[in-house]
Amino acid sequence: MKIVHTSEAKAVKFHAGVSYRIITKADNMGFGFHKTVISPDAGRVFQHYKNHLESCYCVSGKGILTNASNGESHEITSDMTYVLDQNDPHYFEALEETVLLCVFNPPLQGDEVHQEDGSYAHSDEYDSPVYSVKRVPIEKVTANDYNPNSVAPPEMALLETSIWEDGYTQPVVVVYDSENDKYVVVDGFHRYCTLRDSKRIYERERGMLPVVVLKKEMHDRMASTIRHNRARGTHNIELMSTIVAELVEMGKGDRWICQHIGMSPDELLRLKQITGVAALFQNQDFSESWDAEAD
Repeated sequence: MKIVHTSEAKAVKFHAGVSYRIITKADNMGFGFHKTVISPDAGRVFQHYKNHLESCYCVSGKGILTNASNGESHEITSDMTYVLDQNDPHYFEALEETVLLCVFNPPLQGDEVHQEDGSYAHSDEYDSPVYSVKRVPIEKVTANDYNPNSVAPPEMALLETSIWEDGYTQPVVVVYDSENDKYVVVDGFHRYCTLRDSKRIYERERGMLPVVVLKKEMHDRMASTIRHNRARGTHNIELMSTIVAELVEMGKGDRWICQHIGMSPDELLRLKQITGVAALFQNQDFSESWDAEAD
């Protein structure tokens, strides 16, 4: 059991007031709990928690909450709760000093401040992504165009039955595309398709897909997809060859490709031969005895 007085919590000042971080990630509760005091002098404040879900209970004061996506406004007074269950971008304007009790999922480390886009950064810097599963609307998730893994129709039907009977037991691995405000699938394409295409599962899950978010550049996204998929399913050799060509065009050498996607030099050579593109053989950087530790 833990007893905490607000005066003992870390007080983080931000542009609208002060946030007391009462329960943080270090408490291992699976959620964060803050007391936030918003000043009327702050004016209209924009917030967009892309990496967190938040619920706020108004203890005292009065403010105007505006949905930045559709312009809908709501007056928030004491004993009212608002829930940002779809990572809703919003404005909050305190008409008088307003005190909110806020629950965050996933929890914050405790010292985060708002970024320029109105969000808090991911708090999983030192953790595996699986500890920060989040629910996002399926409409904000999109497939990648470089997945070389395929599943036969009978197995897809079995996957749909499995998810219907047991629920989602594994999140979909994604990266966040901030330019398009989309989550791009790295692994779990067929779990994503099941929610998208199965009406009964879509309705039960209320259109929300469990995901974990990786921080990856494009070449690393491709490598992550291949690493996740090589041990299962059937790879599309032609698409694998295309991926190799794209990685070479990005400037990745043979050693990098072999080391990061678990491919032998001979296998890489065969895939290059399949493409028939002579440029892929330029600057050949390994021989039969190349050092696997070299970069």
